Amino acid sequence: MQQINIHDLKNFTPKLILEYLADTKGSAFEIHIPPDQVDPDDNNFSIFWMFHTAAYAGQRLHNISETFSYYVPCPGTKENFIFRITINDKPKLAHCLAFIISGYFDNDTEMLRFNEEAAKFFIDSFEGKVDAATWGLLTIANDYLAK
Repeated sequence: MQQINIHDLKNFTPKLILEYLADTKGSAFEIHIPPDQVDPDDNNFSIFWMFHTAAYAGQRLHNISETFSYYVPCPGTKENFIFRITINDKPKLAHCLAFIISGYFDNDTEMLRFNEEAAKFFIDSFEGKVDAATWGLLTIANDYLAK
């Protein structure tokens, strides 16, 4: 299983990500998303934000994968969010990773689009409009939003 930390690819374009993936063997990947810094002045919102954006990133990975599982870290720890996927289309994975990375590291319209879509996914999941594959993350996000 090939391990990918999105932080390591933060300066990659979709084309460079695809070239990176082309050099990998197999179709099984473990995608790591490092936690953000927790704002000591707003701990609960920081944790909500981390978990809701990770839930959306995981959903995007789920949507392009043949198999999907994920690891839920304890809130407030330095553990990565981990998504294990099997894919059959590396170009789709490259574009998916590029979009996720833009949501975490870019300060442009793609980051805004990622965050808008993550918010819509969060709301739609709890309204039953979306069949979410990342309920463990969404539930924790909701718990911290309500605190």
